[in-house]
Amino acid sequence: MSAIGDACPSSQSGETLIEALVVVAILTLVAAIGFPNLLQALLTLAQRQTVSAVAAELRQARALALERDSEVQFQIAPDGRAYGVVGAPVAAPPPGVTLAGDAKTAGRIAFFGDGSSSGGVVWIATARHAAVVEVGPLGGVSIPSK
Repeated sequence: MSAIGDACPSSQSGETLIEALVVVAILTLVAAIGFPNLLQALLTLAQRQTVSAVAAELRQARALALERDSEVQFQIAPDGRAYGVVGAPVAAPPPGVTLAGDAKTAGRIAFFGDGSSSGGVVWIATARHAAVVEVGPLGGVSIPSK
């Protein structure tokens, strides 16, 4: 017996190429199953963040109208890739999230100096889900629960 010992004979040490390929195949299968679910979860989080951001922007537009005592308009770009107060910097939703207004407002919601508004709905959508931010005629902004 040598100083190192014969606990692990050299003919059986390490992994074979086939064992390594099996491990890689299993990891690839797990990733293929889990990756789309991870992407959908990230997209759902991005949508929720956009709902909050749009609601905050609408509330800010109302506050600005009250402060100025004049009309302030919130607008959604026709392609659904930008939104904001007219005349101010626009914001863009994350990739995979789009915005749309209802047909009667054509993507514009006006807030007046007395705090009221034209009312309307902003749809925030992904490929699988849509969420709504509502603006009432009295200027209230709400996010209805599902």
